Amino acid sequence: MTKIRYKSFNTFLREYFGEKVYKISVDGGFTCPVRDGTKGWRGCIFCNVKSFTPPNAERWKSIKDQIKEGIEKARVYKKAKKFAVYFQPYTNTYGEVEKLRELYYEALGADESIVGMFIGTRPDCLPDDVIELLEEINKKTFLVVELGLQTANPRTLEIIQRGHTVEDFTEATLKLKEKGIRVLAHVIIGLPGDSEEDYIKTAEYLSELGVFAVKIHPLHVVRFTLLEVWYREGKYTPLTLEEYAKYAVEFLEHLSDSIYVARLTGEAPDKFLVAPEWCRNKFNVLNKINKLMEELNTFQGKKFSERKIYAPSQVLV
Repeated sequence: MTKIRYKSFNTFLREYFGEKVYKISVDGGFTCPVRDGTKGWRGCIFCNVKSFTPPNAERWKSIKDQIKEGIEKARVYKKAKKFAVYFQPYTNTYGEVEKLRELYYEALGADESIVGMFIGTRPDCLPDDVIELLEEINKKTFLVVELGLQTANPRTLEIIQRGHTVEDFTEATLKLKEKGIRVLAHVIIGLPGDSEEDYIKTAEYLSELGVFAVKIHPLHVVRFTLLEVWYREGKYTPLTLEEYAKYAVEFLEHLSDSIYVARLTGEAPDKFLVAPEWCRNKFNVLNKINKLMEELNTFQGKKFSERKIYAPSQVLV
């Protein structure tokens, strides 16, 4: 029997709902503070939103129509029965609270087979009135708020032009947890400025903070980004598959086994991906990670020892 080496979020969802739940991505028509001039204009150095937005998630369509199209396809091709709406592109809490309420409730009421909602956002875009709305939504459905951290290294956050701090993430997570809302953290391995030590520190930080789940993936170079310019000028070198697998395993070893793992890699459409080539085959990446964990006879949380929860005023450096 194959040994379970990390805590799968997909397995949790299947057990929680009694069957697989399929995400239906939607575009709520939002923007981002590092794109609208509030904190910047060009976005993060690696971000091309079109590279991770599914075809049905088009902002010129209503939320209801996006969901309907996505569900119809999933029912035909996946034989799916239960769905979760995923507000995915841009920053999905970045707007007036009444507008957010209208969009969230439109999504929840779009189809009777919807059993949950995932909302992707930034830690610096969660004012108190929005958190109160999320608390309200959380009482009506299975809610997960996906917060982009990317790294717990403050210097790297500046390099990649994130426009928020580690402290922002700490405060947002603690506020959401206080309301009983599940927090899923996004982390990127291979960012310029980060080292092996930073991947370990990020895993320990999230463990001590007590997030519900985490997604990790390698840094992709995609078209029409500042990172692409750096790559073509020789200012950035992507990780090799072997390096990524090594760092991903170390991340898992230092991640508390109380945290669910929602993703271990990621991919971009061929028309957008510039590098690294090995990112085109996610199954090969997953196999590499799993094989390395078996060879090392290691598992999630093996090297993590719980110490303390970070207070809002504390920043990991």
